[in-house]
Amino acid sequence: AMAELRGLEKGEVRLGLPSMLGSYFFPEILMGFKSQYPNLKLTIVEAGTQSIRKMLLNGELDLGIIHNADVPDSLVTEHLINSQMVAVVGEGNPLAQQKTISFSDFFKNELVMFKQGYFHREFIDDVCHHHQLTPQIAFETNLLPMILQIVRNDFAITALLEMVTQHEQGLSAIPFKQPVYLDIAIAWRKNGYLSVADRAF
Repeated sequence: AMAELRGLEKGEVRLGLPSMLGSYFFPEILMGFKSQYPNLKLTIVEAGTQSIRKMLLNGELDLGIIHNADVPDSLVTEHLINSQMVAVVGEGNPLAQQKTISFSDFFKNELVMFKQGYFHREFIDDVCHHHQLTPQIAFETNLLPMILQIVRNDFAITALLEMVTQHEQGLSAIPFKQPVYLDIAIAWRKNGYLSVADRAF
């Protein structure tokens, strides 16, 4: 805090980002911040919501992007965006012609999924639990480009934030019959120290 009296000439922002948002929503924000504060260092940690929460609580991150649900009392959140979770299939898949898809029809297909701890996987697990469905997970990976290639080549289908399909070719987005919207927020520790750099971000 004393060092910061010199102004925003030095400092670091440690930000936790899930891969979907890191790939499609945040690059322009990060570049805009860097151009405004060229001397500040941005450290981006890619992780799932659960890991980001833990790292925030442990002081390993200053700020984190999380799903704004069941947030611990020791974190403060500020809403960023609402984004729809949609089924994603290859353009050549027969399902691509459908306007909507039911959860039961979705889970009849082989799936490619993020590993547990990512909000995308939490959503899938919650739906399965609620509707007593069993997912057929053929592939499990945290590598988003691999997930997209598997879906494009019609080896499996998945569920992703709609923003992904708006930027990627060869994919079709199908909303669920019961629409699913995620509240995405930026979070920090309630009693933690937010540096001038963090507050600027």
